[in-house]
Amino acid sequence: MPAGERTYHEFMRKIAAALVVAVLFCTCDPTIKKFKVEPASLPCPGNVTVTWQGDGNGGHLEADQAVTPPLPGIVVAQGSLVEKVSKTTTFSYSFPSAAHREVTVTVANQNCGGPGPVGSCGPQTLTFHGTCLSAQSGPSYDTQNVTAALAPGNLVNLTSDADFPVHVQHAGEDIALGAGGGPIFAIPAVLAAGNYTITVPGQVGQKVCADAGPTGGTTDAPVVHITVTPTCK
Repeated sequence: MPAGERTYHEFMRKIAAALVVAVLFCTCDPTIKKFKVEPASLPCPGNVTVTWQGDGNGGHLEADQAVTPPLPGIVVAQGSLVEKVSKTTTFSYSFPSAAHREVTVTVANQNCGGPGPVGSCGPQTLTFHGTCLSAQSGPSYDTQNVTAALAPGNLVNLTSDADFPVHVQHAGEDIALGAGGGPIFAIPAVLAAGNYTITVPGQVGQKVCADAGPTGGTTDAPVVHITVTPTCK
């Protein structure tokens, strides 16, 4: 065999050997294509969506804490479930003696109150009315108060029903909320009870008040509801 051809064959043998080693040491999961739990964190007990996809039926879906409804245990190759978690929970999806994956959902506070009779602790909804004085600035809203009897403990969550971002002023903090949702950043460590007011700064505020001004006069701003969730302890 010519020297050049011999060298080529030796090179190909080395490549083949390297591929065998790569396969032997591969750390991928050959039987699990997808496994996720969303959202990854919750401020209080709530629902998460568990989604999985494997190469076949017979995978095991489990959780290390009680969830509602209970998990089926053995699942088909692909699917999703909505589960309520009450505390930090690790979900696992596995095939016996084969692939195994885990995802942990963090629940920041297990005791956030809940619906109950009027006058009981739990999430408190505040209604804000505002006025637009000028199209060059955002609306001016009134101040609302939450008593310590209805909201003892720390503030654990704020949500807004406005279809635009708002800023909540409470306990010396400015807490930014996304449009129709919750806080953009982590909730500061403050008591839930106290005075609350809201602002809509910048160009968003000007858009909200676009009809106000010298020719339009004073106009009412959109009513905004803010839900305050305390720890109830």
